[in-house]
Amino acid sequence: MRYLRLRQAISLLVIFSFLLQVQLAFASTVKLPTDTRVYIETKEALIAKGDRIQQGQMVRAKVWRDVIVDGHVLIAAGTPVVAKVDQVKKRKIAGVKGQMSIRALETESIDGKEIQLSGGYHKEGKSRMALSISLAVIVFLPLIFIPGKAAELPAGTVFDAYVDRSMHIDVGEVTKSEKVNLTYLSSEMSTEFLYEKLTAQEKPKYFEFEITVPQEAEWKFAIDRINSDSIKPIKLDVISQTIEDDEVVINARVKIKTLVKKLAKGINTIEIANVAQDERVASKLTLDIEI
Repeated sequence: MRYLRLRQAISLLVIFSFLLQVQLAFASTVKLPTDTRVYIETKEALIAKGDRIQQGQMVRAKVWRDVIVDGHVLIAAGTPVVAKVDQVKKRKIAGVKGQMSIRALETESIDGKEIQLSGGYHKEGKSRMALSISLAVIVFLPLIFIPGKAAELPAGTVFDAYVDRSMHIDVGEVTKSEKVNLTYLSSEMSTEFLYEKLTAQEKPKYFEFEITVPQEAEWKFAIDRINSDSIKPIKLDVISQTIEDDEVVINARVKIKTLVKKLAKGINTIEIANVAQDERVASKLTLDIEI
């Protein structure tokens, strides 16, 4: 009898363990919503000049950074993107500038599903129309001697596209656990772009940022890199500061006219550095600029 009870107890323990494992480890899917933004990076230079670029030509591109939904990577950075030249207008006589646009078509999720994309990037060259007309008036020459500038798109250009329709992505077997986020403990500086303050004004004059550093740290902030290129540091003016727990939260700003000269149309990355530190400490932000 004791042996029978022992076997029953072991059987119940095995069943309980199995059920516990089923609860803790399970296959999971996550919904990738329509209009989820996907940042794309071109892998080749494009110049709308001569016969170098044709409408419909395929463009080598990749996903610039992970697409994350509910803490899960659904489209991984580096995944190839199918893109093509959607429209191209060569530069013309009389200073007429060239134009070129790229359309993103599709990429792939982490479980191999085809993700249809919409959206793309438009690039214009530089118009020389005013110069052409002026010279024609002064020296009485035909306009054909001064062409506009061709539209050029360097490799590494980042633009955004959007998921065309929602779908569920298999993220594999997930172990259910409560994750405690302590990454902030290793961060010496964090920065947030105050977008709401910008959009609340009809004609804003400043970009404003909220910067958080340890209370004991010395600080002096400047933008020293744009789109991964080093620039002459642009100083940020401090508006206010408050102490929260053991950190200092600082509001700082820079004139839009000062910074916009360094920015490209479309997606830009800027790096704000604490230049008071001997070792470079910086935070990177992504801005979508329409100029």
